[in-house]
Amino acid sequence: MKKSMMTAMLASPLLFSPAFADENVPDTYGYIGGHVSKYFFYDNEVTGDVDGFDDSEFFGGQIGWRFSPRWSVQAWYEENDEVEHKYTDRESDVVNYYASLRHHFDETSLLGFEPYMGLNVGTQEINDNEETMSGVEMGIQRAFFKNVLLDLGTRHAYSSDREFWEGQVYAGVNLMFAVSGRESDSEPRTAVDEPAEVVSKDSDGDGVIDARDDCPGTAPNAVVDDRGCQVYDVRREETIKTIYFEFDQSDIRDQFNNEVRSAAEKVRDGDGNRIRVEGHTDSIGTEEYNQGLSERRANSVRDELIQEYQVESGVIDTQGYGERRPVAPNDTAEGREQNRRADIVVESEEKEAQFKE
Repeated sequence: MKKSMMTAMLASPLLFSPAFADENVPDTYGYIGGHVSKYFFYDNEVTGDVDGFDDSEFFGGQIGWRFSPRWSVQAWYEENDEVEHKYTDRESDVVNYYASLRHHFDETSLLGFEPYMGLNVGTQEINDNEETMSGVEMGIQRAFFKNVLLDLGTRHAYSSDREFWEGQVYAGVNLMFAVSGRESDSEPRTAVDEPAEVVSKDSDGDGVIDARDDCPGTAPNAVVDDRGCQVYDVRREETIKTIYFEFDQSDIRDQFNNEVRSAAEKVRDGDGNRIRVEGHTDSIGTEEYNQGLSERRANSVRDELIQEYQVESGVIDTQGYGERRPVAPNDTAEGREQNRRADIVVESEEKEAQFKE
């Protein structure tokens, strides 16, 4: 009869727990409370002879402190001065003292309860004879009303003196104090924590409140995006510098150093700028030979940009076109001279800040 009453008492909160969507235990708090537990004595050696104890109810109290969302400590006392023996009509006075370190699974919900696990050490006094105990515990807990904490769990402990095990299930009710952290269901958050004028403050007047402004301090009348950052009109432009080569040569002549330098300076001026070097030849020679010559001319310009002007190799592309793209007729010396060239194409990005009219 006693055992069925204890089982019903421990199970009843779980039957109603699905009505709660989430666990609602605060992050930190102190507490003091009382509990009832059911002890199971697994081994006759707990009495030091062949008799043993019957399973018994204990009553006691506890005090604890949860000092972080995941950790707490607890001191525990309980007593039964009429623990019955299994095979005789004797009774014993049994007192338990425990200290526990618990790890809480913060923000985890088990049927609306927060689970925890812990380690404990203590003493068990049986008719003034002390046993050193240590073990593990696990349980669940939930806050009710304003400052009431329900704690359900089980503990299993081992005696290092006479080497026996015992276990218990317990139900505790605690009164919390010095509560901070997560709000309970009985104290919902209101929407008026701060004055409305503070919440909607727009320091730079760009139409985006400070709470959502990723770019504070924009210029007056600037057109901004939904993050409060300046909007730009972006245009892509191409600038072409052309240099010319001697017949069947790929070396850059000194007279064209300014063109190469100008291209290098322009590509370093802005983000997103690139250089494309296109090599060309006249029509004298085979197509295969001229293709290779055009590639050597493009690579010669590329090497000059990297070695002399420290342009990053990753922003330079080269392409040889052989004799396929003449800019002048190849049947005159003047025309062929114009076709022996490399075009240095600088692709740049121009950004213009936009302002309200």
